[in-house]
Amino acid sequence: MNKKELAKQIVTGLGGEENIVLSWHCITRLRFNVKNKDKVQLGMLNKLEGIMGAQFQSGQYQVIIGSEVADVFAEIALLLGEEADGTETLNKGEKGNILDHIFDTVSGIFTPILPAIVGGGLLKGMLALLVSLKLISDTGSSYELLSFVSDAPFHFLPFLIAFSAAKKFRTDTSLSVALAGVLMYPKIIEYAAGGEITNLKFIGLNVPMNNYASSVLPIILGVWLLSYIYRGVKKIIPKSLQIIFVPLLSLLITAPIMLMFIAPLGNYIGVYLQQFFTTLFEIAGPIAGLLLGGLMPLIVITGMHYAFFPSTFASFDKFGYDLVLLPMNLVANFAQSGAVLGVLFKTKDEKMKQLAFSTLLPAIFGITEPAIYGVTMKLKKPFYASLIGGAVGGAIYGIFSVKTFAFSQPGITALPSYIEKGSNNFMSALLGIGLSFIIALVLSILLTKDEMVLTEEPSIAKKGNVGLEKRDRPINILSPLTGEVLPLERTPDKTFAEGLMGRGVTIELTNGFVRAPFEGTVTMIAPTKHALGLTSESGVEMLIHIGIDTVQLNGVGFNLYVQTGDSIRTGDILLTVDLNLIKENGYALLSPVVITNSSEYLDVIHTSEQGVTAVEDNLLMVIN
Repeated sequence: MNKKELAKQIVTGLGGEENIVLSWHCITRLRFNVKNKDKVQLGMLNKLEGIMGAQFQSGQYQVIIGSEVADVFAEIALLLGEEADGTETLNKGEKGNILDHIFDTVSGIFTPILPAIVGGGLLKGMLALLVSLKLISDTGSSYELLSFVSDAPFHFLPFLIAFSAAKKFRTDTSLSVALAGVLMYPKIIEYAAGGEITNLKFIGLNVPMNNYASSVLPIILGVWLLSYIYRGVKKIIPKSLQIIFVPLLSLLITAPIMLMFIAPLGNYIGVYLQQFFTTLFEIAGPIAGLLLGGLMPLIVITGMHYAFFPSTFASFDKFGYDLVLLPMNLVANFAQSGAVLGVLFKTKDEKMKQLAFSTLLPAIFGITEPAIYGVTMKLKKPFYASLIGGAVGGAIYGIFSVKTFAFSQPGITALPSYIEKGSNNFMSALLGIGLSFIIALVLSILLTKDEMVLTEEPSIAKKGNVGLEKRDRPINILSPLTGEVLPLERTPDKTFAEGLMGRGVTIELTNGFVRAPFEGTVTMIAPTKHALGLTSESGVEMLIHIGIDTVQLNGVGFNLYVQTGDSIRTGDILLTVDLNLIKENGYALLSPVVITNSSEYLDVIHTSEQGVTAVEDNLLMVIN
């Protein structure tokens, strides 16, 4: 599938152009905010060729593309056309988790401006390397000029953030940048640096004089306030006068409030966050490093690493270095590289070997999502090896208080940013990443099985992947349920009816027992107990979904007898269901039973019987 066609399919899977509120991308992922989550078809997206996986995480839909993400995003941008005027909002019924909204907001603001930040950080690291090799003097004019270039993105960070935040909060870009200019006004910085004038009077109130250079939260909060004031003013001013009075009133109201209350508050929050993490590493450096280094891949996957950004920039501003986010990311990324190399050495499967090889180089340069989703997390044990390696490297960094002096992509190109004159910081950095890499490599080799087989498409949506045994004969699968058999197309839920989750049937229940149709493993249990994912010993992946819209019951009427990860034998009772309770609440007893990895088989044929009894009658035949 070419990029243009892939872009069309992605937009369709997200509910169409009209359902997409905001789109952006990072190094490997497309990210989207949508109006209505019900229109999004994750199952369809996960099946598309060219997609490594799709998920809803941290308040946004993420489609993992890999190294070609920018090209695919360019095609999507053409399909979406010009941005909306800022009046559209998310479906008000979808409130979501407050933390998800926070992570989504910070991610949406920082991701588009990372090229400028990373570019400046890498240049700063290169300068440190050139000085250490005595190829350039740190007192010369060339060094000073290049320092201007490398420092500019950080010193004028409020301008970059204002530009990006305006898009995220869907407000006027020029007014947002003007607010950044207010914060960065030379006279305010001069007063803050001099210390003689600590505040100015405005309508009887004090306006603190603070230095907001390199700050993060003040301008984010300022643009957030502007988005509400701008829309409010626009509603009350006649259209014929909006061009004059909307900008005037927006600045006149927002700027003083920002300077008096919001910017100082944001400054204090950033400072306290920085102090918290700095103190944490001073008090319990090895333990803090071990936990963050080991858990960093999970933190990155969930998008929680963006929560560290304000404290990271506050630390750069106050101390000139960071010893939390970027160093911990560095050891975690090298551990991921070691784990992938271990898979490359050990596996005999050619497809897995090719995928491991193709994801190794990006991981070394700090782009680990392809390695995580395509190799280590898919095979599980190498992922555990990477967590252990990262934990050891993080502990080393915590012991020696390893610092980075520039914001750069946490990969091999970031190493010059760890050079510090008169200290062992650089050698400690090498020790940490070396140990994390070697430990992850060795453990990955020891834990990885020779016979691992790669499924057709790497996908984060699949649970509990098991190496498929190649069989020449069809696989007969017993029914896990008792009831009347209906075609899958009769299911009211389009996701199942259109086969997006896989091929299978729908059973109208006459019995409340759910039994194991084969020997295998429980790989997924919905939090509300209404759905189970099973994987047979031969690699067949089955989803059993009890009723339609029964997620609304929040587990009431469902009794589980197994847990995720449990081994099962044919006939085991997995779940019992109160059918009368489901009917009394107005929900259908139609229960889809589908093979979620249908695409890995030649065909999935269902029984011709009109009715089946659990574990007594054959339900499906999987053709290899």
